[in-house]
Amino acid sequence: MTQYLILQHPGHNRVYYNVAGELALAELQIAGSKFETPCRAVRLIEIAEIRYLSFEVESELSSNDIGVLSRLSFVFAIYKVLNIDGEECLKPIAIKDYAYVDAKISSLLKYPGKTNELFTKMMVNVALLSSNFNYDTNIQLLDPVAGRGTTLFEASVYGFNATGIEIESKSVHEATVFFKKFIQTERYKHQNDKRQISGNNKKEAIYVQEFEFAPTKEMFKIEELKRKLAYVNGSSQNVESYFKANTFHLIVGDLPYGIAHGNSSTHRSASITRNPSEMIEQCADGWFKVLKKGGVIVLAWNVFVAAKVKLEQILSSHGFEVLSEDPYANFEHMVDKSIKRDIIVARKI
Repeated sequence: MTQYLILQHPGHNRVYYNVAGELALAELQIAGSKFETPCRAVRLIEIAEIRYLSFEVESELSSNDIGVLSRLSFVFAIYKVLNIDGEECLKPIAIKDYAYVDAKISSLLKYPGKTNELFTKMMVNVALLSSNFNYDTNIQLLDPVAGRGTTLFEASVYGFNATGIEIESKSVHEATVFFKKFIQTERYKHQNDKRQISGNNKKEAIYVQEFEFAPTKEMFKIEELKRKLAYVNGSSQNVESYFKANTFHLIVGDLPYGIAHGNSSTHRSASITRNPSEMIEQCADGWFKVLKKGGVIVLAWNVFVAAKVKLEQILSSHGFEVLSEDPYANFEHMVDKSIKRDIIVARKI
């Protein structure tokens, strides 16, 4: 057996780092199921009072396995454990550079209530690793509650095509202005367009702001090498009128903790709610239809305002297969005294 250790990312938030050990274990267990060589004995250990994630494989990790590890949200450094003259030594393993967009993008935009970007990255990984697809697929990701775009930015780092739906026009404006400034500053070749995608008249019109971009002019000329980021100023309840069936490989969203979004009677109005079950009930049919077969939806929410079993029942009743066994049952954690966060993972079969 060969043992590997992972040094956990220090993160940008001490509270999140303290609770992230168990989340990292669950993410690693899901990732391990994708390894080319069987992975076992996944656990947290301490060496010289430093916390590591440890796991064993029957043979050395393949290049593809290291690629999967390199993308995980908590990975700061990877080591192979060697025994030299009776002493255990750690040999650093090079992390693969996978970033299509510089990973700093998600940490630059600051605003109250922002979800930790490492948690967002974890949700994206859990969605992909639980699906029938992989990182080499030309992934189409939808965030149905996109806010100011953290999920879209993390998806862009992976080189995914990312689309967000957000009912609050101010958030859409701030996110698109930020993204345009970022790719201009980073000297990406790009073009952007605003067009109507729904509505029979001007009053009912729904628009999408769409960016096409690539790191170089040469890549931009090749269709399969450039990427898209799109923002719809509308309601997730009406997702079927915005997109064709079977469009997206992944749906990833952090449900609001009491802001106006999505659980509305029309696309022009929204009510204040702290109950995510209402929104899921109203949107699940549409999400199911625009998700590809074998695709996965991952949603985060506040356990204090809706029981997990209720959300599982709703998604199941709309045709999803909920993944509820270990390690999927191990993502619950405290954010602050009023928010206990968890994620629910479900697949379209």
